[in-house]
Amino acid sequence: MIRLMQTSDVEAVSHIEQKVQSHPWTKNQFAEAVTTYQSTVIEQDEKVVGFCILQPVLDEANLLLMAIDPSQQGRGLGYQLLEESIQLLKNNPVQIFLEVRVSNTPAIKLYEKVGFHQIDLRKNYYPNPDGSREHAIIMVKACTDDFASLFK
Repeated sequence: MIRLMQTSDVEAVSHIEQKVQSHPWTKNQFAEAVTTYQSTVIEQDEKVVGFCILQPVLDEANLLLMAIDPSQQGRGLGYQLLEESIQLLKNNPVQIFLEVRVSNTPAIKLYEKVGFHQIDLRKNYYPNPDGSREHAIIMVKACTDDFASLFK
């Protein structure tokens, strides 16, 4: 089941984030996301196993953060969560942007499957635990047919 994130989900979402990110968001950031952004969760057997945070801005949106618990990955939940989260956007965005680590091949494949494609590279964007930095791929999804033709 996919639904809007609630304050009671912050603990579970934060726990998932701790498992998958080297520089995770804080519980306070997730608590703010409940009211500031469009934040959704996906449940399996009444347990939160993933989340998606989108930031609508006028006729665009930014995918700020998304994760599926590692124990649940590879089952299509990320695809389902992202597709439904995009459909729930109230501002009917013309385009949606995101950044993803160049090394995060599973996420890149998921984003491409949903219709995102690379438009640029942001050098040295993500910090690594060892102090080095990793490039980010900037991706966009066009949400209208007219706009999509600009990126082909």
